[in-house]
Amino acid sequence: MPVTIGQYEYTLDTKNRLVVPSRYRDLLAEEKGSYFIVARGFDGCLFLLLPSQWEKFLQEMQERAKSIPDGAKARDFKRMVFTTATEAPLDDQGRILIQQNQKEYAGLKKDVVITGAGNKAEIWDAKRWVKTSQAAATAFQELAKDMDL
Repeated sequence: MPVTIGQYEYTLDTKNRLVVPSRYRDLLAEEKGSYFIVARGFDGCLFLLLPSQWEKFLQEMQERAKSIPDGAKARDFKRMVFTTATEAPLDDQGRILIQQNQKEYAGLKKDVVITGAGNKAEIWDAKRWVKTSQAAATAFQELAKDMDL
């Protein structure tokens, strides 16, 4: 399965279109895909997934949902995933459309950061990403010490 890496800075245009990094577009072409999946992520970001990553995510979600004793919580989680997910085809300029509800959830203004997260990419408002990445850097250092890396 493809791995998404790197950090890319873009601007969301007035029509809510966002350029997808060329590396990710190349991965989509390798899969012979015609669209990405954009879905509500965690911590105030959006997930950007290739079709193969989306399928893997769904499989993992279904498996993990079986172990959740509270069926109502599992159903609510699935609802949030599926109701916020959209197919986002690329236009001729390599852009995707971010839906208004997705934009509002992620607090996307103008400056946007797309970050690789291994099994998916994440779309962040640039200011929110600065705060999140600072906290992540601290956790990274602490975990590296715990793991003796």
